[in-house]
Amino acid sequence: MAMESVSVAALKSNTSGYLAAVKKGKEFIITSNRQPVARLSPVEKIAGDLKIIPAKKPVSTLGKIKGLNLEVDLLADLLVDRQRR
Repeated sequence: MAMESVSVAALKSNTSGYLAAVKKGKEFIITSNRQPVARLSPVEKIAGDLKIIPAKKPVSTLGKIKGLNLEVDLLADLLVDRQRR
């Protein structure tokens, strides 16, 4: 079965209807000027057994790992990234 195409304009005018269809498993190709630009599909279920394991050591120990010669300062990069957020 081919995936149904829907224009951006049609999607904008009936978003809730298309989302209801997606919740039931239907997929759509979104088009702009008759060119496909995106796919609207149900989110794959994430395994319920996925767990986030806390770090055993603080990030500051990353630069002290033996046998690892880094040319970048991971801690400095991590701190810069955190400040941007």
